[in-house]
Amino acid sequence: MTNFAFKNSFGVVAGVAVLAATAGSANAAVVLVSLAYNSLAGSYDAALQQFTARAVDTADIRTSGSVSRLVDPVGNAVFEPGFVSASNPADFNISVTATPTANPNRRSGLGAFSAVDADGDTISGTVSGTWLATPGFIFFNGFLTNVTITRSASEGTSFNGTQSGAWDLNLPSPPPYEGAVVQLVFGGTPSTFFANSFTDRASNVTAQLIPTPASLALLSMGTLVAVRRRR
Repeated sequence: MTNFAFKNSFGVVAGVAVLAATAGSANAAVVLVSLAYNSLAGSYDAALQQFTARAVDTADIRTSGSVSRLVDPVGNAVFEPGFVSASNPADFNISVTATPTANPNRRSGLGAFSAVDADGDTISGTVSGTWLATPGFIFFNGFLTNVTITRSASEGTSFNGTQSGAWDLNLPSPPPYEGAVVQLVFGGTPSTFFANSFTDRASNVTAQLIPTPASLALLSMGTLVAVRRRR
């Protein structure tokens, strides 16, 4: 099991354990891609028990972000504050339910996310995990599954930022991927824990992608074949 722990922009550290897929060995799964978006506009519909956070460019909230490839060749696609106002399809959305549990300070969540780059390439998948109310903040930590990359028809060889940077979409293991919502966080208290609907609450999200057990097995087999050929 691989543990991820990160400090968000509020200065709060939180971690989530991700099952590290192995291919007949104790080697931990490598992190392929990381995603981080700040100042998303978070909204909650109390009737539907549904939380959503989306990239915006308003007088009060200007979303920025970065999506990085962490395996060779590494790269970082940067999205400047207010990037959704530019004349390109870049965007980010996440939607997660907030279903009550026996613990009044915890809720379970299911949903989906999508991250779109400057020319329409899309990283998307499903989300599951747990909401937790703490003094000052509401957190969601959980898992990503069925993550795929859809390449745009016009240009699909790299994931491009709107401000700078790009990286090769040909990752060393095939999709689908899995991973972790390392943290989705916004300001709040246990006394107002999804008690009422709200809109435009600044929210941050950080996530990471790793190979699924099946794709990691293929990656390990490919690496072994390459080593044998070099010998």
